[in-house]
Amino acid sequence: MTSMQPKFLKGGFVVLDPVTGAVRHSLPLQVNPDRLSRSFQINSGGDGPNRAAPLRLTGPATETITVEVRLDAADGLDAGDELTGREGVRPRIALLQSLISPTAQQITDNEALQQSGALEILPMIQPLTLFVWGPDQIAPVRIQSMSVAESLHNTRLYPLQASVNLSLRVLTVDDLGASSRGGALYLSYLRAVEASAAKLPAGAASAMGVEGAL
Repeated sequence: MTSMQPKFLKGGFVVLDPVTGAVRHSLPLQVNPDRLSRSFQINSGGDGPNRAAPLRLTGPATETITVEVRLDAADGLDAGDELTGREGVRPRIALLQSLISPTAQQITDNEALQQSGALEILPMIQPLTLFVWGPDQIAPVRIQSMSVAESLHNTRLYPLQASVNLSLRVLTVDDLGASSRGGALYLSYLRAVEASAAKLPAGAASAMGVEGAL
């Protein structure tokens, strides 16, 4: 029997090696959030004291995505998953937390270099994080802020439920460079936006009753 239930895509995060592009981790959202907010800051040449070119853009708009992610151990517990039984949703929280901090190894390596008097400190480079919100909405992002509210802890005080509020800044070619792997992913994201806008008919001013006034 063929199910009439539609197949829903899941949003989530994919973590890539910034050099090789290999997938390190993926974190599908257990439940797609009911609401996702986007804000845009326009990069324009007409914002400063010299407003000779008010229509000139100096780069892509800065897009910020705000989303609340709900984590729940119920499915894993019902399936008998051992990790979920021991640690609840803590590993999922920890993966998100790892995206906003250098590793312990990076910190100790740099401390050892400083103690040895090295003139050059190793850069603590983050992995390349993609926010996936459907097949044509895959954008490189940086987590700007993150807050976690945990509830229903197990006997080892690991959370069985959590709500994670995230503020994500979409990284553009201004951040990543147009020829980099991340820059190419941003350009694909931008082309998908343009293709979606192009689906609308051109229209005419007469639709608003002001054609004669233009």
